[in-house]
Amino acid sequence: MKTMTAAVFALSATFSSALQAATEVNFYTWRSQEAGLWQQINDRNLIPGVKVNIKVLKYESYTDHVLLNLQNNQADLFQWAPGASSLQNLIKHDFISPFPGDLSDINTSALLASLAADNQYYGVPFALQLQSVLVNKKLLNKNGISSEPSSLSALEQVFDELKAKGITPMHLAGNENWYLNQLVAEVLLAGLVDEGFADRLVKGQACFTDSEYQQTLELLARWQQKGYLNSNAASENYGGMANSVALGNSAMAIDGGWRTNPASTFYSVDPNFEFYFWPIPGKVGKVYALGDGSYQVNKHSENVDEANQVLAFTATKQFAELFAQQVNELPAYGGSLYIENPVLKQMADKVSSNAYTVSLFNAYDLNKQSPSYRSLIVDGLKDLFSNNKTPEQITQAIQDGLNSWNYVGAAQCK
Repeated sequence: MKTMTAAVFALSATFSSALQAATEVNFYTWRSQEAGLWQQINDRNLIPGVKVNIKVLKYESYTDHVLLNLQNNQADLFQWAPGASSLQNLIKHDFISPFPGDLSDINTSALLASLAADNQYYGVPFALQLQSVLVNKKLLNKNGISSEPSSLSALEQVFDELKAKGITPMHLAGNENWYLNQLVAEVLLAGLVDEGFADRLVKGQACFTDSEYQQTLELLARWQQKGYLNSNAASENYGGMANSVALGNSAMAIDGGWRTNPASTFYSVDPNFEFYFWPIPGKVGKVYALGDGSYQVNKHSENVDEANQVLAFTATKQFAELFAQQVNELPAYGGSLYIENPVLKQMADKVSSNAYTVSLFNAYDLNKQSPSYRSLIVDGLKDLFSNNKTPEQITQAIQDGLNSWNYVGAAQCK
């Protein structure tokens, strides 16, 4: 008995020593929903010899805080916004290095999050966000609508039915800059604009004043004129939009798959809330899949080897399945995965079979100088919701803004 007790104590001491010997790395994020994920990784010792200390910062001040911590060499790992223009500041100040490992299993849409202007990948993408029309499924079913519209006319017929019953068909948050350029503009493109044309926009071979692009703004203007949008679209915030759809005052919103997280507003209002995710049913009819950002390592970290261990782990199938289970979002991993949640599986199927392949939001050649496409489309959409400019005036302003710094299409689109 004494021998067994001594053995148990010895094993316990060895385990405690192993924990004490683990190198702690500081990981900065704005995504509080990942706290449980990283706790699981620590508790299960999935990265031997490394403990990840998660530091959650407010989104509004996140960039400034992380840059300060990088300058003071206090951040070992951190999350960063997607796209080459976002990564450029980190590269310019020599904070990060190209990822040395294998990213061949990462979804191609997600990879855009870590692709820099030098055509190298920095860090590892962490999530692939479905962006489309989010629908209050129970509300529509209650009103006799259960099938997904296959054309714009069919969608507008649904809008008419809902409006006649005092329900706002489509709710938008026009006072949120990130929402307008990341969601509204890209979801409209994915539904309406041919991918070949969108690619030519990125390369400067097509113009923003062309009718193919202008139709996205014309559709929104028509919806606003017909009363399909919330009357406060110009001033509405993201939280107000969610509350309205969750409560059933509005039926739909342009939104992201992250809303299915158990901690989201929708489940706070109705624990049994049910979602549909529809594309805008235009001639293209695709959903938009956004690589939500990337995990990055501070190349000057005193714990750079351990930080790189963590980064390498985030590119694995094991991490991806744990991510889906704990965060309830689509991981960036593109290989075969086990996903238990049926809503998440539905989103995964839509992304794998019907995702748009072009991103103006992430296009470096459209966003590397000021005014960027991201800022110009925000200004344009705000002007549209406020009835300050027509679609024609907005597209001309976008084109003129890009031309002002001689972007790649300036010679083509004078």
